[in-house]
Amino acid sequence: MGAEGTIYQDKPDDDTLGGRLWRAREAAGLSASRCARMLGIRKETLEGWESDRAEPRANRLITISGILNVSPAWLLHGLGEAPQTDGVSDELKILKSQILRLKELRAQTDQVLESIEDAVERIAKREAE
Repeated sequence: MGAEGTIYQDKPDDDTLGGRLWRAREAAGLSASRCARMLGIRKETLEGWESDRAEPRANRLITISGILNVSPAWLLHGLGEAPQTDGVSDELKILKSQILRLKELRAQTDQVLESIEDAVERIAKREAE
């Protein structure tokens, strides 16, 4: 029996689990925050999975594959069909994603900076008294 019609008919995707997870989320048009909410996890947890710093448990992989409309085999090993994109090049999607991430980081930096400035003002007032 040949490999036609099986998950083994194509060359496996050489990306990592995290890379495939990120690509599937992007193809589904979900932000990291939205996807994390749908999974009932923190955004940082999802980002850890996508950057291969951690891995989801098996039961969570099944949930992820359902939400992102990809097979668990593709998510784990790159076997089978990759998620379909909407025609936008991967390069453009990556750049748009990086822009969004930079905007998120800038907003976080602004919050931290404001907090530090408030602390400096409080300490300066206290020392002036």
